[in-house]
Amino acid sequence: MPLKIMVPLDRVQQALNSSLVLDHPQRCSRCGAVPADHYETHSLRLRIGQKRPGLYGQTYRFNKPYRLMISICQACYRADFVTSSEEQEKDETATGRLARIYSRLYTVGGVIGCAGLLLMTNIIRPESVLGGVKACWPYIVGSGGLIILAVWLHQRYRMRKVIEELEVAGIALDSRPRAEVRTPVLENESDPSAVVLEISIRDEAWAAECAAHYHLETEVFTSGVYQGEDQ
Repeated sequence: MPLKIMVPLDRVQQALNSSLVLDHPQRCSRCGAVPADHYETHSLRLRIGQKRPGLYGQTYRFNKPYRLMISICQACYRADFVTSSEEQEKDETATGRLARIYSRLYTVGGVIGCAGLLLMTNIIRPESVLGGVKACWPYIVGSGGLIILAVWLHQRYRMRKVIEELEVAGIALDSRPRAEVRTPVLENESDPSAVVLEISIRDEAWAAECAAHYHLETEVFTSGVYQGEDQ
């Protein structure tokens, strides 16, 4: 059964706008392989003081980002490209650079497509400066759509190649799951020992050694849905 590492407020506050790194013991947190010189990343937020829901959703008095980084081996890192490539976009690795390229090309395609749709509307008048290209809006929208489709197909091709290579090595994606994280919302920051991050890891021995090294508490994981959960 997975073991849950409990991270208090003061430790997360030290990682705001940066990263909370758990890299001990120095073996993979999923399969126990050595070396474990890559990281499983989770983009999280510390949220305190829940307010009334606003126009664009729930808001908080304090809402700051941080990253959780847990040491994993190269094989598990490659598996994350298939399941969570968006979490690798800030990594200074070949996989991270590829994830950034995909993300930027998706953005470019979306912007081009939106520009074409804007030309289709009456916001752009025929007598305006952009009136000369207004009739070309179907081609502009189509160009944006083709970019997105091409990127999606190439990304799926690369993911399939990774899956095949892992299968040849006898590694199944579901056999090495990512850690499950939960970020409870605090009412206030008066108690620095209040738990604001719970990390559930399947490898109990790794989780226990990690918690002992960083002086963190643990408890047995129990599944459930909680208010303020962020997975």
